[in-house]
Amino acid sequence: MTIQKQPAVFFVNAALFDCDGTLVNSTGAISEFWRNFAKTRPHVNPDEIIRTSHGCRTFDVIAKWSPEDAEVEQVTEWEGSIPDSFGQYAKPIPGAVELVKSFDHFSKNQTANKKQRWAIVTSGTLPLATKWLKLLTIEQPDVFITAEKVTKGKPHPQGYQSARNTLGYEGAHNKVVVFEDAPAGITAGKGAGAFIVGICSTYDPLKVRNAGADIVVDDLSSFKIDSYNPETDEFKVVVSEYHYANDEFLENI
Repeated sequence: MTIQKQPAVFFVNAALFDCDGTLVNSTGAISEFWRNFAKTRPHVNPDEIIRTSHGCRTFDVIAKWSPEDAEVEQVTEWEGSIPDSFGQYAKPIPGAVELVKSFDHFSKNQTANKKQRWAIVTSGTLPLATKWLKLLTIEQPDVFITAEKVTKGKPHPQGYQSARNTLGYEGAHNKVVVFEDAPAGITAGKGAGAFIVGICSTYDPLKVRNAGADIVVDDLSSFKIDSYNPETDEFKVVVSEYHYANDEFLENI
């Protein structure tokens, strides 16, 4: 991790979190699922799927590689079994649980309407994402966009746009941050008009930066909500360690 001379600082009305690779490092568990899936399907290349499909819906990947298996109920059942079968390969992203709970605490205790200013937008299905949250001890948020709730998965911005609209921050003047690890998700967040914190849990810093991330970090352990301003309805977030940060985030001290 590169330790900069000054922290990066941003002000935001709402935060949108991806799940796999952002809150939980599920790469090992997902990889084991694909290897197991390919054992009886010689036309499926698990290594290529693992290399290229992170951040995409499982249904979309199966529809591409094994269309005869692309049945919604079946895919949902398979995906929901991943934490049960391969959960030992998953672990929390450092700092993720603490940051989410901090946004939740500030939302409930310092805002005027006490409504959550954060949401989760994941390419995973509801059964899968729910089990990951249980593993992380994170309560299901009021705005929880899973694969079933979109007709177009990442990199399409539909999921993130839906989340910010539902939270009440759809206007371009509102400041929304998306926490993502995958290029597909970064593209989706950008398309929804958010700025991006890119997490290097799956890809190297340069790739995350080149995908469009505005701040690039190894994990979320150096993030702190410094304060909440009720007049502007903005959180001040300070990031003490990062690889890259756009100049605008270095001028907010």
